[in-house]
Amino acid sequence: MAHRAITPEEAAALLSAEPDGSATEELRADLIACFTDGPRAILLKGFDPNRCGEPAFERALLALGGWLGTASIQSPRGEMVARVEHDPADVQARGTHSDDELQGHTDLHDILALACVRPAARGGESFLVGADALYAQILSSHGECMAALREGYYFGTNPVLQSDHPVSADRIPVLFDDARNLICWNGYFMRMAALHRNEPLPDALVQALDRLRAVAAELAERRRFMLEPGDILFWHNWSWLHGRTAFQDVCANRRKLLRLWLRSELVYRPRVLAERGERIDADHRLTQELGYLS
Repeated sequence: MAHRAITPEEAAALLSAEPDGSATEELRADLIACFTDGPRAILLKGFDPNRCGEPAFERALLALGGWLGTASIQSPRGEMVARVEHDPADVQARGTHSDDELQGHTDLHDILALACVRPAARGGESFLVGADALYAQILSSHGECMAALREGYYFGTNPVLQSDHPVSADRIPVLFDDARNLICWNGYFMRMAALHRNEPLPDALVQALDRLRAVAAELAERRRFMLEPGDILFWHNWSWLHGRTAFQDVCANRRKLLRLWLRSELVYRPRVLAERGERIDADHRLTQELGYLS
């Protein structure tokens, strides 16, 4: 993961009405190069959300994301930036509004971003685990699992969403059999597909995922970091697993992050992965039109 400090001049430009001018030219180039020629993950520092205000911080996040791809809606409500914060009243949001641990996983879009408004009072450490490290460890310790991980399984959708394609037409590999070491792993969507198909997940895949989960957890232990106020983290979804530890809020210090989903052609991804972002976008739009399923 790369690190980059945003200068006061760059921050001021990003917060202005013209964030794409000459003052941010070097920042734009550095951010794009991270995804075309670099590690495909970068932590940006230099904002103070308490000083600039959350609406301006959100606009800066959108401006940065616009250099990398096209923002996607994040729910049937149509928002382009989601608030990631504990909401015990929301029983459908899973990780977005949960304070539970999130094990390593991928989402459904090409580039993701998290911008920290406030950390939790306790816990809530983030981590990124690179696909390269996972490949190397699985090959050396659990090579017998590679066939099942490369075959993968179908992906379903959130059962409360409207969908005209509730299960993917093809199996989605967990580990891709090419030189780029891409990964796609989200147990929730695999389980939804198995439920819709009225079949259990294949035994070989279950065993392989258990091995992968253990390896990812071991690697994550050494890769934890805390997002501080103003930190903005971008990463390529198909090159890194992401997750976080459980956290606890107090009334005066409730954890809040801003999340961005981007569809992007800066980094290669097989068509089967591009379709995952297109599918969840279509499901959100359809549910916006027809309403949630009961």
